[in-house]
Amino acid sequence: MTPFIFIVESSLPLPARIVLAATALSTSSISTALVGWSGASYVVDLQRLPPADNGGIEGIEMTTLTLTLKKLVTRVYDADFLVETKRPFAKWELAQSVLLPPPKEDALMAAKGGAQGEEETIAETFNATGEIVGRWIVKWESDGAGTCHGTGKIIRYFNVHEELL
Repeated sequence: MTPFIFIVESSLPLPARIVLAATALSTSSISTALVGWSGASYVVDLQRLPPADNGGIEGIEMTTLTLTLKKLVTRVYDADFLVETKRPFAKWELAQSVLLPPPKEDALMAAKGGAQGEEETIAETFNATGEIVGRWIVKWESDGAGTCHGTGKIIRYFNVHEELL
């Protein structure tokens, strides 16, 4: 539509046409960005990673799409790091921090923690060619506490439809 503003004969002065063209372009850009933001977390395929294939821990593999419909696959190696989120258009997110119970309360859960200062990859995002584009890493502190951070372009939020569960 923007080129027609300049081509079509009109009594509007040039500065008014430029303002109209800028408004049309910015509206289009903002709406495209909002669609990309809200749709980026939508999971189109969900696969379970059985404990036998994932180091004895239940994991999940989720496929999302970019705005250009390219696949991004995020493997969460430990499903306990997925928590409910308050972000709109998402159901789960990768946890920012985790606190495991003491060994006397739940020995199996406590065994998931690492030594103090140790870092462990919790999730990885792969592009369509299988290259790693991002990681979610936990750095273990004392008493089973861990702080997580991302590197690269990790997909952190997931909108999972109930039919996939």
